[in-house]
Amino acid sequence: MILTYAKGMVTADDTKGLFNDANINIFLQDLICSGILRASEVSDKMNMLRKKQVDTIHTKKIYTRKDGRVFTRILENGKEKQVAGKDETELYEKLYDFYFGDNNASLEDLYPQWVEWRTNETNTSQKTVKENGYIWNAHLRDNPITQVPLKQLKPKDFICYFRTITKGVTLTRKRFNDLKSVMNGIIYFAIEKEIIEHNYLRDINYRQFTYKPENNDVIPYTEMERLQIINQLSNDDLYSLAIKLDFYLTLRISELKGLMWDDIRGDLIYIQRLINDKNEILDDIKGHKEEGKRYIPLTSATKVILNQIKLLNPNSEYLFIRNNKTLATVTFNRRIKKCCTELGIEYRPSHKVRFSTASILFKNGVGAPELQKMLGHTTLTMTSHYLRSVTPADETIEKMGAVLG
Repeated sequence: MILTYAKGMVTADDTKGLFNDANINIFLQDLICSGILRASEVSDKMNMLRKKQVDTIHTKKIYTRKDGRVFTRILENGKEKQVAGKDETELYEKLYDFYFGDNNASLEDLYPQWVEWRTNETNTSQKTVKENGYIWNAHLRDNPITQVPLKQLKPKDFICYFRTITKGVTLTRKRFNDLKSVMNGIIYFAIEKEIIEHNYLRDINYRQFTYKPENNDVIPYTEMERLQIINQLSNDDLYSLAIKLDFYLTLRISELKGLMWDDIRGDLIYIQRLINDKNEILDDIKGHKEEGKRYIPLTSATKVILNQIKLLNPNSEYLFIRNNKTLATVTFNRRIKKCCTELGIEYRPSHKVRFSTASILFKNGVGAPELQKMLGHTTLTMTSHYLRSVTPADETIEKMGAVLG
């Protein structure tokens, strides 16, 4: 901000977002020290600067009543309300507080505070924080809707913004929901700070928007490919055994890393924790949902793999922490890729192993409700996203020929 004082007039070359009481006071104190301004003039100059700043934003007409009181209207929490003062000075004090006071934060103002709060006060993973950061930078940063004070926004403002970003059908529904999730998070943070009282995103009909079709071409490993990979992997390497075990369970890689021997109880293994991307052990599950803490049955083949893991890593409480080092996801995926290359199989990373196991179980008679519990999903809709065809095309053609002729 560059402030100049000339011929008794104070002007602001650039006041947007910087012209606040702290800057004004510093500026006025400099003028007093320089002998340009007397201390007795500070109050008048402060009021003048505030008035000029309000006039850059407030466009509603100011009216004077017969008794000398003045009033105007402002938009707060989506509704117009009247603001009045005994004189112009008092009215402008109220307007200045409304437009530039502590409760005048925008999404852009609150975003860094929200990130810091989530990092320090919640169990949100750094991976999620980073992913939200990508969404913010791609769609919300420097956008007009994020720069307007939240208390001035109405549902139609959000609707217009959403209509604009979906008009070209360039966003998938998932991407749109990720963006909306970031906005929701900041808005609920603002509600907690008592900046606003209601989240208007809840009042919007999202069916009115058009989304880019999802690319659901997720091809899991087939039953034959799964068996080939399991048979190709050795029994004397912890990564190979981890991949084998993953093909028998329906775990996220973070959950696989967090398995302890005490989690095995008879014919069941209980999923109780995860190891995040910072190698921190968290007694929590992705999404912080109680459905995530679950159990999965152990087959006889699975128990054989567990015994082989115990032989390689006998002195640890954890299956896959050895010498204070856990599995590295990137190495885990490299081992799968190396195995696939050797077998001439199309490579799919660790998360597709989870897809594959669920899909193969479903094809062979395990019901969706049971798979929902094994996957740790909160809804059957989420589970249905995982259940893909694992039947090769030539086998499908053969079946159709047998049935239809």
